[in-house]
Amino acid sequence: MDSTNPDRDNTAHSARAELLVHLPEQIQASYQRYLETGDMEAADEVVLAIIKDHVPSKKVAQIPAKLTDDSTLTGDLGIDSVSIADALYVLEDVFDVSIANRDLANLRTLGDLKKFLRSKLANGPTG
Repeated sequence: MDSTNPDRDNTAHSARAELLVHLPEQIQASYQRYLETGDMEAADEVVLAIIKDHVPSKKVAQIPAKLTDDSTLTGDLGIDSVSIADALYVLEDVFDVSIANRDLANLRTLGDLKKFLRSKLANGPTG
């Protein structure tokens, strides 16, 4: 089948969007904006929402009101390594990229993660 088939692309995008249905509509709209325009700020919003979605419930109240690129995944957000791995699997599926285990050690802050995913997205699907 031709990989440029619009119907196939729409089906793939729909399946990926299903992973976000439990998130606020604003995040779903940001994902659509990213798909339609390649807006990296919209992608960043989705990344942050997915990461926040993986914060353990007992730690949610402790998340700083203002997260920055220097906010650490384990320290500031209280995400353990298993939850980080789960979040990265979702990010792989949603953005159709591959994240190697060796890359995990370099992803300590939100800024690290956003920068890393932006570079992956610039390389295209499964880049």
